[in-house]
Order: sequence, then C-alpha cells, then structure tokens
Amino acid sequence: MMVFDDLLQSVTDKISDGLYVIDPERKILYWNKSAEIITGYLKDEVIGFHCYDNILRHIDENGRELCKEVCPVVHAIENNRSVEEKVFLHHKDGHRVPVLVKVIPIIDKNNITIGAIELFTELIDSRTLKKELETLRSLAFIDELTGVLNRRGFEYFLGEKKRESERFKKIFGVLFVDIDDFKLINDTYGHKMGDKVLKMVAETLKSNLKINDIVARYGGDEFVVISEITDRDEFKSLANRISIVINSSFIEENGKIIRVSVSIGGAISKGKDLEMVLEKADNLMYVSKAKGKNRVTLEDLNQVPL
Repeated sequence: MMVFDDLLQSVTDKISDGLYVIDPERKILYWNKSAEIITGYLKDEVIGFHCYDNILRHIDENGRELCKEVCPVVHAIENNRSVEEKVFLHHKDGHRVPVLVKVIPIIDKNNITIGAIELFTELIDSRTLKKELETLRSLAFIDELTGVLNRRGFEYFLGEKKRESERFKKIFGVLFVDIDDFKLINDTYGHKMGDKVLKMVAETLKSNLKINDIVARYGGDEFVVISEITDRDEFKSLANRISIVINSSFIEENGKIIRVSVSIGGAISKGKDLEMVLEKADNLMYVSKAKGKNRVTLEDLNQVPL
C-alpha cells in the first residue's frame, strides 16, 4: 500500500492542476504539489482538516460562500455525478484566486459514493505572470512590497495603453481602489499586518484581471486598474467583482480573522483622454468614501458613447 501511495504522489505531483481527495464528510485525505503551489497551503497543513475549515472557502462571483450554501463537492457527492464550476478560492496569504474546479465523486463497487476528487486549474497562468514580473522588476517598474506596478511602471504602461487606444480604437475601464480605514488597521494590528493587507489586496487584483490589464500601487493604500472592456456591462461587472472578492478575502492570524473593504471609483476611456479619466475615477472613489465607504461609484455610463 505504501508503494502505491508513493507512486500516486509521484504521478499527481507532475500534473499542473491542483488535486485533492476528500471523504464524505469533506475531510481532506490527499493533497498534491500543484495544490500547494496554487493555494499556498502545504499538505501537512490541510490533510486531516475539512475543506471548509478556513482553508479554501470557495466563493462565487457574487460573494456567496459555497462551503456554506451550494458547495460543488456536496452537489457531486449527493447527486453522484461530476460537477464543474468557476470559483474563487482562498489563498493562504489571504487573496482570492479564480479557478475552474471539477469535482468527481468516488464510487465503490456497491455503487456507494465514498468521497470525491477535486481538480482545480488557475484561470490566469501564474507562471507567465511570474516571468513578466521578473522582467518588469529589472526595469524598476515593480513595487517591491506588493508585486504590482509602481508609479514609474504605471506611467510607462499608461503611455502604451494610450497608443493602443488611439491605434486600435480600444476602450478601457479605469478604476481607483482605496482600502477603507487602512490607518486603523495599522494602528490596531501593526505595520506588518498592514503590509500583509496591502499584499492581499494587490494579489487579489492581479489574480482577477486579464493578462494584459494594468494594476498598480498608485499611493500608500490606493491602487489603480486599467482594463480593456467591450461594453458598459463588462465594466460594471469588473468593478463589482473586484469589490466582492476583496471583501471576501481575509487573513487569519493568531486565531483572528482580518478582513478589509475598499472604496472604488470608475470611469471609461476611449483614447487620448486617459489622464482626464484617471482624475475622474479618482474623484469618484472619494464619492464612495463620502457615501460611507465599501462601495462602487461609477460615472453615468449611459452618458458614455461606446
């Protein structure tokens, strides 16, 4: 049996998908190498625990905690059939990672479901992102704390986006994202926790944007996003999704759960007006702050001809 277990580990550690095995009570029995890489959790930290024990805590794009409501694993086990779904899992560092999960029930010779296998694939190729990150770091374009673009990098790529828009008539959605009550987090938990929160928000933004989108740390606790869009609904969906996934991200430390919310302002650019749109989005972020924080304020999109 030990030889078989070693062989299984050797084979599954070579696949790029995360893979874990659970029993009918959702206790984790097996965890492969890619699961460690994608989630940040080592197998010794999860085997023997349940998948809902502040580990993966899948949510959907509306922020529903699937472990508590419509868990794909439960659905697969109860209905004795495979289930496939896009979800956002919880990384050990706190941020949310979009993945496509496939749950396959395990059935014994008596046709009784005795557990399930879950495979999950990152929807953004982190290996490609890491290569690009190293290139940008060599150009001093990266904020070393958060791993996203710094102001210098942002100004460079802002020029690139302007040229793209003018040449190819691309439309961009611009979002300013500011962490609510960040000073209070620093004062309450210390600057190390503040740094962790900044990293969590940055990673959540990076993980939930398209490969050619821009995310930069614009100020101390303020980030800016520039994303190519096709229509108003896509822009609204992007802004709301960012708000939801950051709200549902959390850091667990010494038995405490630390969560944050963000205030977002957004506007649409159609080319040469990117700087003006940046200012508009920044002002709308302050409107979100003034209205009570933890909200999204977009320009009147009906007034934007696309």
